[in-house]
This record gives sequence, C-alpha cells and structure tokens, in this order.
Amino acid sequence: MLRFTAVAVGLALLSVTLVAQTPVVTGDRSTPLRPVAGEGNVGISNATLRDQPEVRALRVMVDPGGTRAVHAHADVKFHLFVPISGAMTLDLDGAGSVEVQPWHPYYMPGGTQHGFRNRNSDAVEIMEIFIR
Repeated sequence: MLRFTAVAVGLALLSVTLVAQTPVVTGDRSTPLRPVAGEGNVGISNATLRDQPEVRALRVMVDPGGTRAVHAHADVKFHLFVPISGAMTLDLDGAGSVEVQPWHPYYMPGGTQHGFRNRNSDAVEIMEIFIR
C-alpha cells in the first residue's frame, strides 16, 4: 500500500504546480540526455524532468549492456524506479537482484543501496521519482 501511495504522491507532485514554491527546473522528453559519470557507470545517461524541494524526477536511458554502479540517495524519503521501454535487472545491495518489468514501479525507501543493468539488445528508458 505504501508503494502505491508513494506513486500517487509522486505523480501528483509532478502534475501540479505548488503555490509559493521555489523556482522549479522542468524538462520533457526533448531535454538533452547527459552521460552519468563515475566508476562503474557504463552506457547510462539522464535528464532532469523536474527538480524542486519536494520531488525530483529523472528520465534515464540505459544502453544495451549498460550498468549503473551501486549507489544510494540519502537525501530522499522514497524512491520509485519505473522501467518504461523494457525490463531491467535491479541490483539491491544485500538482497540480490530483481527483474523489474516495464511500467511496474519498484519502490525503495530512501538510502537503499542499489544499481541496475540492461541485459537487453535494445536501450531501455526508465523514470526515477524521488520524494524528499
């Protein structure tokens, strides 16, 4: 239930402009992707779709064979990982791996150590939503 509540809150915050908020960074599918640097990151690029104090949303592209190194987001309360165009392998530190199917949101509490891999022959698009 918490997973669906977090999804609903994330989508509501993405679709509604809040009164008296700080300036919001917004983008869409045409926002240029930028490579994700760092050791262990191969074939990963992303673009910010929304960034404000309450929520951050990223569009992520993972090339065939692409890998995102294990990392965590300590600055968030909730993290939704949503593959859009293909299945992904989500590696959870200490808990093994999970195959996440397209449009099936995977909920993680903030600070969860995780990484992901694309074992497909096509690039996979992901949306990540972070509730702060």
